[in-house]
Amino acid sequence: MKNKIMLVSDYDDTLTIEKEKNLKHIKKFMKKNIFVIATGRSYISIKQRLKKDMQGLIPNYLITNHGATIINSKNEVINTNFIEKEIVNKILTLINKEKNRKINYYGSKKFDGKINKIMLTFTNIDDAIGTYNKIKKTNLVNTYLINRRGKLPKVEIINKNTNKAESIKYIEKLENPNKIEVIGDGPQDIEMIKEYKGNCVTNAVHEVKKISKKEYKYVYELIQELEDN
Repeated sequence: MKNKIMLVSDYDDTLTIEKEKNLKHIKKFMKKNIFVIATGRSYISIKQRLKKDMQGLIPNYLITNHGATIINSKNEVINTNFIEKEIVNKILTLINKEKNRKINYYGSKKFDGKINKIMLTFTNIDDAIGTYNKIKKTNLVNTYLINRRGKLPKVEIINKNTNKAESIKYIEKLENPNKIEVIGDGPQDIEMIKEYKGNCVTNAVHEVKKISKKEYKYVYELIQELEDN
């Protein structure tokens, strides 16, 4: 593709707002450009959501687990970053006595003991914040506090050397686009918005809004603007 643009969008509370119009514009955009979804969800989870919410949309790339894994349109894992076993053990020892939480592990397809994301689900936000702060102070991993309205709060942990921005850089080397635009709404999008002077949606949290270049109500508004220019 010549003069191609790469658009990277967060999924939950970003792409999911006004889904039908977003999908219509994404399909048109992908005829000449590159579309990437960057999500904290696992591969299985995001594929299920896309099937249910977006007519089974297959983006050019999926960045999953906050950047820990990149998957192409052929469902091939092209890059992944695991959390070192020693660090996993240190984190688990640290949170061993934490109460009111459930642990889920995400790893390679064969799940051979390699972990690229740990997700802690809490019954209340105070416990989640306390654990988040405790893990963050170790500086051993990247950790995100996920507190979406109507859902149980989560603390999600990935390799220290990865995030959505680092995964975008990896795809950038493969595709060499003329322009990269990103859009998101939450703390887990901060790295990519800072790195690529990106955008946010109207419902973004304050810390994301204050670093964003421009605010859009819907993702398709950004796509329209890119196509017009």
